[in-house]
Amino acid sequence: MNLETGWIVWSGAFLLGGLAGYLLADRLVRPGSRRVSTNAGNGRREVILHGLAFSARTLLNARDKSEVMEAALASLGRAVGVDRVYVFENHTDSQDGRLLASQRYEWCGPGVASELDNPDMQDMAYEEILPNWYPALAAGQPIHGLVREMPQPERGLLEPQGIRAIIVVPITINQRFWGQIGFDDCSQEREWSQAEIDALGIAAGVIGGAIVNIGQEREWRRLVSTDSLTGVASRRAFLREARKLCERQGPEVESLALLLMDIDRFKTINDTHGHLVGDEALRSFARICSAQLREGDLIGRTGGEEFAILLRGVDEDTALRLAERLRKAVANERIAVDDELLDMTVSLGVACPDDGRDQRFEDLLEAADSALYAAKRAGRNRVIASGGAGDPAKQRSG
Repeated sequence: MNLETGWIVWSGAFLLGGLAGYLLADRLVRPGSRRVSTNAGNGRREVILHGLAFSARTLLNARDKSEVMEAALASLGRAVGVDRVYVFENHTDSQDGRLLASQRYEWCGPGVASELDNPDMQDMAYEEILPNWYPALAAGQPIHGLVREMPQPERGLLEPQGIRAIIVVPITINQRFWGQIGFDDCSQEREWSQAEIDALGIAAGVIGGAIVNIGQEREWRRLVSTDSLTGVASRRAFLREARKLCERQGPEVESLALLLMDIDRFKTINDTHGHLVGDEALRSFARICSAQLREGDLIGRTGGEEFAILLRGVDEDTALRLAERLRKAVANERIAVDDELLDMTVSLGVACPDDGRDQRFEDLLEAADSALYAAKRAGRNRVIASGGAGDPAKQRSG
């Protein structure tokens, strides 16, 4: 629904994602007008609104709205009585600035081919593929009708997909033509009543609101899962993913190793050169470590100058070699401070699960922490392995 049109849908149940102005209910009201009565002529609209209410509930209750978008579109598609529902997002060509449309979500009924993976449904230029539709859609007006009566080139796009009747409703987000939601009837030719068109306009607004939330949720997840200074995983994100990997069950569970790292004498760096230099040291350290890791390894910042790495598919010897390589890479890096170069070293504690024992993350974390403490106590700038998850650390430098 485009808020600018003034449509309000009342509901005593819920407000989708806190979207002001979007309310789902049993009646459709335009400000300043009488309520539209629920009679036989508006029966299709009522069915659509009930399907939309279910879709909105699905989106509202989902932690990850992108994962349930297909289910929401399915509920809406069944209520409308169509064979395919899809959402296209607008974006501009990076080279020439043309407005393009790419398919992002889709639901298909039984026996209807999906177009989501069709490359022709990506990067479609409005001026070439949808030139007759663009002025209306950009102005907030829907497109609907029988495909055989559509002009070219739009008809040439739709007929190969087996579409016989279609309605496409623009999605407006923050007063911008964001994209479109389309409804395909591949079974029969049909005309769309004004009541149906109005209801699908509301549907476009609800889906648009969910898309706004998806973008906000993705950005929120990115922010909470990433350390803002270094760009590696945050403590919470690292511990969550590491625990998940460590506690996998089954005969083909991969071997893991946990590295805990602490930049040596970091407080002295901060006190002597200031926090800006300290921040640069942290960024440099994270960059060096990330460059040494393999695809699939996990790194996170777990404290002020403390970092952790979970190595996947390694035994203790391999983990120690990788840890020693990290130690040397850090020792060889120097940070430019005014007219001098600042040395930096790191201490590392390494822990691997014992053979035949469950990979309890807490045991692994405790063992790696003991090994790190031993490395610090032994003089810093070294790698020490634990004697096994839950066992006292044993000194073993690279």
